[in-house]
Amino acid sequence: MSYAVMALRGDTRDVFLLSCVQALDYALISRHLGLTVEVVQAHMASALCQVTSTIDLIERARPRRAAASSLEDRHV
Repeated sequence: MSYAVMALRGDTRDVFLLSCVQALDYALISRHLGLTVEVVQAHMASALCQVTSTIDLIERARPRRAAASSLEDRHV
């Protein structure tokens, strides 16, 4: 997940980290970054979409391990 978050750019990453790590609400984030609440919401939606897509891509590329039962069947 760290890679997915660090791949975010600029305000999108800042909004995500302030919301998820610092647990700030959108009003506090908007004041802190000088953005409107609507823009903060848009950045958060974008961040969630990008993080989810990156994690899905990583999971699809990861080699699958065979189930233990199917391995046992091969050696019998």
